[in-house]
Amino acid sequence: MKNLHFLLFTIVLALSLPVDSLYAQNSKKEIRELLKSLQNEKEIDVSIKFSQAIIHGKSEADFVYIEDVSSEEDWITLWENEYKPSLFRDLLGSFNNYMFDYGYRVRFGSFEQSKYQIKLIISSISENGSVLMSGFIKKRGQEESLYELTVYGRGGTFGSKINLMGDGFKRAGIDLAKQMISVFDRGKVGILY
Repeated sequence: MKNLHFLLFTIVLALSLPVDSLYAQNSKKEIRELLKSLQNEKEIDVSIKFSQAIIHGKSEADFVYIEDVSSEEDWITLWENEYKPSLFRDLLGSFNNYMFDYGYRVRFGSFEQSKYQIKLIISSISENGSVLMSGFIKKRGQEESLYELTVYGRGGTFGSKINLMGDGFKRAGIDLAKQMISVFDRGKVGILY
């Protein structure tokens, strides 16, 4: 009797393995098709988060504080109201221009009613303005990402700290666009350079 139970258990287990594997393959295929279909959306929301960033080797708060005490300008206010929004606009401008130049008409920006969103989380900004961030493509209201990206933009050579960062954010927008084109074409990121 024990042998019969063991045999039945083994048969059930053997039959269920390919089904799970097949389900996983279908699920990946469905996600790839969904990612490719994003190019048919009219608008996709893009948000950016600086709070986890290491800027010039310091936390965002420490970086802004040091700039504030070593400058005659009100860096705290400028950072929140002018500099961060300007960097985000730099990224979105180069991102949208590149996508448009390649024939895509999806608009990326602050579209809170859109069905899909790209959440960008800044990891680091170096002294030359180079920026590294993680990107998460999500369906609105879902915690789990459909796809994850790593986005990089090389900073500048000359200029103020904000100008150097602006160069990095503009190049990050181009990197993000190249990866999104690959997502639209293949449902995943591949080499497009």
